[in-house]
This record gives sequence, structure tokens and C-alpha cells, in this order.
Amino acid sequence: MGFARVKCLLGDPEGKLFKEVEMLADTGAFYPIITPELAQRLGIEARYKVILTLADKRRVEAKVGPAYFKILNRDGIFLVAVMDVPEPLLGVTVLEGLGLRVDPTTGKVEYARPYGLAMLFSLRERQFLRALSFLR
Repeated sequence: MGFARVKCLLGDPEGKLFKEVEMLADTGAFYPIITPELAQRLGIEARYKVILTLADKRRVEAKVGPAYFKILNRDGIFLVAVMDVPEPLLGVTVLEGLGLRVDPTTGKVEYARPYGLAMLFSLRERQFLRALSFLR
């Protein structure tokens, strides 16, 4: 299999600015990653600092912020990391969150499950973790 590039509609979380962007699907990356120039052009504000571990094991600081993603007919708002990269990367959080996967035999994005189950699981998980915090 070669590289899988995915066309996404990327935009600010308020829904004012959008751009079709081709992103390299990287199932080893947690966050999607875009350049500071693209983030600025789309009005995506990365305010929160995170430490990322790169493929070569280096740890770097990056900022993350919310962004709108639409792939196929599914959309949502996900955190995107903003840093200098040769091309935009599509991380696993967007794929999983939208119920999509990359077919390793074709390199194409396809539906993995019905849309929305990740959101329900995420809500239950948060409620469970909140309940656990009372036990400490």
C-alpha cells in the first residue's frame, strides 16, 4: 500500500471559513496536524499547549485548537495540532470520531461503523470517569 491522501473540508469551529484540503492519513498520529499559515487563513485558534512524540521519538511542543472537519458525508469538530509540517496530516481522532477507517489494501477512506457511536461512547466514558473521581 502507498500513501492514503484524503480530501477534507476543513474550517473554523464557528463555520465561517472553509477550505478543501488534501491530508495525508496517518493512523499513527493522534491529532490531525496543519501548518500555522493554514490555521491562520481559516481562523483556527490553537491556544492549548501539548507535548507530541514524533515518529523519530523526539518530543516537541505544539498548540492545539478546535477545527471543523468533513470527510465523505460525516462532520464534526476535533482538536487539531498546529505546527510546521511538509503537508497536512489526518490523525486517528478524526477518523475514529467520524466512524471512518483507511482500507490498507486500497489506501481509501471508508465507513467503519454507523455514525455517532463514538460520541455516545465518549459521553458514557466521561460520565464514568466523573463518577470515579468521587471515589478518590
